[in-house]
Amino acid sequence: MTDSVYAAAFFKKLIRDNGGGLTASDFSALPVNMLEIALSVHGAGQDGGARWARLEKELHARELAPFLTEIINADPESDISSLRNGAGWAAFDLADVMSEELPPVVWLVKPFLPRPSVTAWFGKPKSLKSLLVLDMCLHVAGGLAWLTNPQYQDGMTVNQARVVWVDLENGAVTFKRRMKAIANSLGLGRSRGQMLAFSMPNPWPDLSQDENTSALIGRLQELGDIGVLVIDHLGQALGAIDENSPLISQVMGNIRRIAEACNVAVVLIHHAKKGQGKDGGSPEDQLRGHGAILANVDAAYLIERDKIDRTNIKLIPVAVRGADAPNVSAQFSYEQDANLELSEARFWKMSWQNNFTRARDTILKLLAEGKKNHTQLIAAVKMLESGLSDKNIRDAIAALESTKEIIFTSGKNNSKIYRLAEGDNDEN
Repeated sequence: MTDSVYAAAFFKKLIRDNGGGLTASDFSALPVNMLEIALSVHGAGQDGGARWARLEKELHARELAPFLTEIINADPESDISSLRNGAGWAAFDLADVMSEELPPVVWLVKPFLPRPSVTAWFGKPKSLKSLLVLDMCLHVAGGLAWLTNPQYQDGMTVNQARVVWVDLENGAVTFKRRMKAIANSLGLGRSRGQMLAFSMPNPWPDLSQDENTSALIGRLQELGDIGVLVIDHLGQALGAIDENSPLISQVMGNIRRIAEACNVAVVLIHHAKKGQGKDGGSPEDQLRGHGAILANVDAAYLIERDKIDRTNIKLIPVAVRGADAPNVSAQFSYEQDANLELSEARFWKMSWQNNFTRARDTILKLLAEGKKNHTQLIAAVKMLESGLSDKNIRDAIAALESTKEIIFTSGKNNSKIYRLAEGDNDEN
């Protein structure tokens, strides 16, 4: 059986029987383009004539009018469940692909956020990851270049689009304060519809369930053209599935279905693992949960907060399928009111590395390879970073000692033998 046969029988039942007997699984078995039409037809009400009129309109708009004939000729008594087993395997031929005019990539934030896509933005608790993503989304909503320098230059190109944020963690009051503070800094918020937020919604979006996924698709389509959907955070939308289970691939598949059905950039905010890891590992290994999460996103971005200057962060692409994205440093700039609540807030782009950060990162890299005494460590850093002075390196060593990222034991003649600290010394 083909997708076409299944879809024709599905729509026959949807029109003739007012959808009686159709289940969420029947909807989810439709190809993405047909699912969009089915949800629109279903939303036209219970009247068969109204549903048929909506179906005709949707098919004509997509230049699929010939499919009406297949629907008319479909067997109304066909077993939809048996047809469903053959759906989802519609092949496309290389010869057809070669002559097809494929659409160009649409960038909402170039080169970080294409549309449609699924991306993961992750970091440790209090790494400012949600605030950074919120800052990005409000720039998209306002059509403003993102992460410019304080002179409003050298930012990332943005294509304006509407944003929907699903807050599953912060609560309405906290999220509203953050949204308002950043909007104040950007001069946004006077035009309706730029950004919509659902905080702690009921019913809860359990994306392990097909029917909940279809319901969210329908809700988004009712809102009109949406460019970005943020889920903060992913761990709260898994239902009964543990994030370390391979079953997480079911959730990621449903999230991909949302992205394709709604032509939306889905942004998943997620957590990093605790600790640095004794084996050093790759940055992408810090993404918490089963490897199926990383395997099913188009890109993953690690947000790290500086332990010395807590207003500074790094945005590090750690796994990108398409065009490379650059490492970015940014500073969180904010003002507070008399109650110490944010009144204005935004992120400014910074130079990626200064002498201090170069020295610090090189020290951490070297100590990940093994222990070194003070003299050996300074010499090894200078071998890799010849532009650094002894003072640059000593200052970085002292800073890393103060934050307990590196520790030492006493060697001969009271020398210091440095190594990486074990465990997680981050704030919670």
